[in-house]
Amino acid sequence: MRLTQDEIRDILGALDRDEVARVADLNGTTPELTAALQKRFGCKVDLVAIGAEGEREAVSDGDLAAYRAAVAGCGGVPEAIRGTSPDKKVHPYDVIVTLGGFGSSLKIKHLRGFLQAALHGQSRLVLDIKLGSGSYPFLNGFGTCHTLIEPAQHRPGRAIMSATSPSSNSGQWSAIARDLAGARGFFHDLGEHSMLFQDRSETLVVTFDNLDIAMEKRDERRPWGYSFIEAQGWSMLGVMADGWTWFRDVAVDEAFLRLSRDRFFDRFSRVIFYGASMGGYGAAAFSAAAPGSTVFVTSPQSTLDKAVVPWEMRYKTAWGRNFSGPFGDAAAASRTAKAVHLLYDPYVAADAAHAARFTGRNVLHWPCPLLGHRLGSSLHQMGALKEITVAAIEERLDRQSFYRLLRKRRDLPRYQRELVHQAVERGHPELALKVCNHVLARREDKALSGIARQLKNLA
Repeated sequence: MRLTQDEIRDILGALDRDEVARVADLNGTTPELTAALQKRFGCKVDLVAIGAEGEREAVSDGDLAAYRAAVAGCGGVPEAIRGTSPDKKVHPYDVIVTLGGFGSSLKIKHLRGFLQAALHGQSRLVLDIKLGSGSYPFLNGFGTCHTLIEPAQHRPGRAIMSATSPSSNSGQWSAIARDLAGARGFFHDLGEHSMLFQDRSETLVVTFDNLDIAMEKRDERRPWGYSFIEAQGWSMLGVMADGWTWFRDVAVDEAFLRLSRDRFFDRFSRVIFYGASMGGYGAAAFSAAAPGSTVFVTSPQSTLDKAVVPWEMRYKTAWGRNFSGPFGDAAAASRTAKAVHLLYDPYVAADAAHAARFTGRNVLHWPCPLLGHRLGSSLHQMGALKEITVAAIEERLDRQSFYRLLRKRRDLPRYQRELVHQAVERGHPELALKVCNHVLARREDKALSGIARQLKNLA
């Protein structure tokens, strides 16, 4: 099969990865995607041969040479490609590609053994999916799927699976959270969700997070924004989801309604709802429990109700959730907030579309071009997230100070690479080369070095 440039662009954007070091191309079906991954990330690639029944096979010298030549023909780096053999242990990959293979022409169930060895907590699996193949139920056991193309009767669809932890961390978190709550706070186990309250001051920050991310991808094993909130001396109510639930659970609704009835939020002079992506949805939606609060969210979804946002294809795992009720539509629920600060990358089409649904007079849009869906992480790397957040909470964030802080992105590797790729895609190779040379004069970057070589050869 042969991918178009538009298809490659869609795949690269949907990966949502700042760094990719190791890639596995199963049976070498898409050398053009391999070349694109090398150009963007400077990654190493393994050509992996797997038979129809899932058995690993040796890659012949002839197959490896042909694949390297095909990748080189697409502008890739053949020297960074190696063939694998079945007697070698499988190590985890950042990206695994099986386009036109398992999930479409080959049965996905036979890939189980390889995936169990090859996935880590942030792996991505890129695959085509045949209608009725059972791929989605199978993949739910490994992670969540972002559908790029819906499967149809006469053609396969396409999806990217983001791997998640196979086991629950709720037991470990309960022990940690009860200790953190102390005598003045509380911890409520709601089953699929939980609430941790720490009482410190008259400013309360309500955060929303995924338990697996907190427990496995942060060294301190704490909720989103924990250290920042603690350093400010603020109180915290941390809502944790044991999975990709979007907090759509009757128990969570009832807990917030109970807090509202008990006038819990009235104890505080200032209440802030804070979150990113799924957590951003939760923050905006449940702010309705505390009218007059401030909402600060990055890349939030407004709802995943397919009747309302039929264009949202990224989070198939939550399509079965009920997005009705007082907290179902974050764009509507957040209208009672004093202010809704909405940060998003306008070049991420789905994020921009969700942002456009927030139309209340209390909404302040803060576009962050070329920082991607995980722009909270980008802002943190830039050293700008804390200052922007505090300024928003203290009601002193203005356009001038925001864009002054956003200028720090010029030194961010992700932004630099995105700027180069945007320049190339829009037909400005001279500008792309200028950016490459500017960056490479200051630091090493394998991906930009490769792009610079190609641009010089084309000049």
